[in-house]
Amino acid sequence: FTEYFAEKTTPEVVRKTDIYKNINRNMSWAWSMLFAASALVSIIPLIASIPSDLFTRLFFQIALPLTFILGVGLPLNRRYPAYYQRKTGIVPVGTEEKRRPIEPEADEIKAAHKTKEKTMDVKYKVVAINGSPHRAAGNTSIMIGMISAGLYREGIEVEEIIIADKKIEYCIGCGICLEKKKCWRQDDHEAITDELLTADGIILGSPVYFMHVTAQMKTFIDRSLSFGHKPRSTWKPGLAVCVSAGLADSDTARYLEGILRPFGAFSVGSLTAIATSPGGFLGKDLLEARAADLAGAFAKAIKEKKRYPATGDDLRFYLFMKDLVTREKDFMVGDYNHWQESRILDGFEAYMKQRFEAPYYDPKVRKTWISNVIREEKGRGDKAQQHDKATVHAGPQAAESCLELIRMMPLGFHPEAAGSLSAVIQFDITGFEEFSAYLNIGNGRCSFHEGPAQKPDVIVKSPADVWLSISRGKLDGQTAFLSGQYRVEGNISLIMKLRDMFG
Repeated sequence: FTEYFAEKTTPEVVRKTDIYKNINRNMSWAWSMLFAASALVSIIPLIASIPSDLFTRLFFQIALPLTFILGVGLPLNRRYPAYYQRKTGIVPVGTEEKRRPIEPEADEIKAAHKTKEKTMDVKYKVVAINGSPHRAAGNTSIMIGMISAGLYREGIEVEEIIIADKKIEYCIGCGICLEKKKCWRQDDHEAITDELLTADGIILGSPVYFMHVTAQMKTFIDRSLSFGHKPRSTWKPGLAVCVSAGLADSDTARYLEGILRPFGAFSVGSLTAIATSPGGFLGKDLLEARAADLAGAFAKAIKEKKRYPATGDDLRFYLFMKDLVTREKDFMVGDYNHWQESRILDGFEAYMKQRFEAPYYDPKVRKTWISNVIREEKGRGDKAQQHDKATVHAGPQAAESCLELIRMMPLGFHPEAAGSLSAVIQFDITGFEEFSAYLNIGNGRCSFHEGPAQKPDVIVKSPADVWLSISRGKLDGQTAFLSGQYRVEGNISLIMKLRDMFG
């Protein structure tokens, strides 16, 4: 009896807590006693042999039981849960707001709150759009709650907006938003999108209805056309949440991930599940673990303002939309002006706010590599020789000359081993090859340059055959140095790091 009514007013994430269970158990005992008392007073006339007239029946069988239920039971329902939560030192969970922040595990709240009625100082806010008509009782809301619990622990509040509770008219394709920058219809859509645009992160969630999002979610998305052609200048993190009976949840989640961009968000992943009844998830423990992982990555992206590298999907969207708004600029006036004002017509780099890095190794390396491949293919001998050559000479070690070797060394560079090192290493090679060249290491990069360096930190003076033998593992570098087969001038400690930096 008590559970039935509690499910209608209490979020799923709260119903899992120990405090909720204690409240419900105490309420169950209280109502059991009220029902027992009502039954007892109704049979008092029989036990006490009181004449059964109309007044007696009204008083003992109607008036007194109603007094127990209306005078004790209903006030108990309204006040006891909040009283119990305050008694344990936490803020009572509101249950009447349609658009409510998701609360975490109650015992976690208790640990976080040091004094009565003290609320958590939340610095960041995430808005979750729930497209399920089942509202807070559906699996989509349960999954949003899984993520919300992890975000709350990071000091991030999640506000769940249930589309089914809002008035949102269909898009009629009039195109006015493309000219005037916003839709002319007056309903709840604009207020919801305002929340999304100002949030620190976004979650879009929907169950799969007939291979796609629900009608409620699709209506909301269609009405967001005015944002679809106008890339936002923000790059906040977003998540997609989707549940199905076992078909199209991944495809639908990918669709929702793509819809994040019009609201200024990029996807950090998606939470998908298979379930056919409320809470009846396939592999629920794994789903909760996945939700915790996503919440961690989501929180980190918000707090550290992380960005993810551009993808091919970003490039395709940019090329298509740039062509569309440019070609139709006389009709899509608002969209074209937005692209001009945002200066994203300048190119994909301007849109993504990311830059292509210039190559930091000699372009001749590619020609050298191709020449080696062709030469090896033409001169390939028997399989034994081929196997021996492949295992002995790999990567930069495949170079046929010392100049090629040093030129290709940046390809085998390990920036993590170099760390913050900034150095210039010069090679003066003699013997059957005579040349000077140097490697410039800095900012986690290594570049090759021919000729002597102006201010080298260290100079390696070696015959070509000695340095080739060392690089191929045929000669130990330390032994060769100690025996005088090559010399070093300058910071000798840099030479000791070569093995780690280049392998």
